[in-house]
Amino acid sequence: MSHSHDYDELTLILGGEGYYSSPEQNIKVGAGDLILIPSGLHHGFVCTEPWRGLSVHFRRDKLPSRCQYLFHSDRGSGRIHRTRLTEDDRRWAEISCQQLEKEWRAGEPTVDSDNLMRVAFETTLMLFQRSKGSEKPADRNAGGDSIVQEVLKEIHSRFSGHLTVHELAAKHFLSESNLRKKFSEAIGVSPKQYIINLRLQEAKRLLRQTDKAIESISTEVGFTSSSRFYDYFVKSAGVTPLEWRNQSLDKVST
Repeated sequence: MSHSHDYDELTLILGGEGYYSSPEQNIKVGAGDLILIPSGLHHGFVCTEPWRGLSVHFRRDKLPSRCQYLFHSDRGSGRIHRTRLTEDDRRWAEISCQQLEKEWRAGEPTVDSDNLMRVAFETTLMLFQRSKGSEKPADRNAGGDSIVQEVLKEIHSRFSGHLTVHELAAKHFLSESNLRKKFSEAIGVSPKQYIINLRLQEAKRLLRQTDKAIESISTEVGFTSSSRFYDYFVKSAGVTPLEWRNQSLDKVST
């Protein structure tokens, strides 16, 4: 039945065949395919051979920012994404999904079970990202677009460490000004601003989901100065990190 939902869905197909459809797509899928369906997308599935699979429903805003490369504005919304895993990666993804389900059904969650579920799910997402990134679809733009995608991937994996636009540009044999131009045209903000935004996004997740000290969060997400973190946060959110945390807790309690 055609439907939509307010969460994202990641489905690993273990056997059988069928078609996933959306308003603009009709995709044949089979064993070894990993399917990513963004929230809000109207979609359906038709089975042509009896199939079995494992599905995970999740909310992307609760994921660590290093996992959110798949969901940035130019890639994540409005389309079903599919990739075909290698046999080894398929087994790895299957074990990860099964372990996630096992921990979920075990009863009262513990710190260990939460960490196991997080690692299992992040592993599956990373397998998707690696497999998708190795494909060379005919409609992918050459040159600038592929460079921007590689830069985005590196930013998401290293944003919390020492990362400079100069380093990113040099790695792709570009001047800083050329990289800024390509990146800004494709993404809408400069690489530096994107890194700052990603750090602030991860800080908000940690403020909401953990009780870590604000200074500790500032360092963890990559700011070398607490005062700079406060300045950027207030400029972005309009309130201090502590006020933002308290407001988020109030929303959850109500």
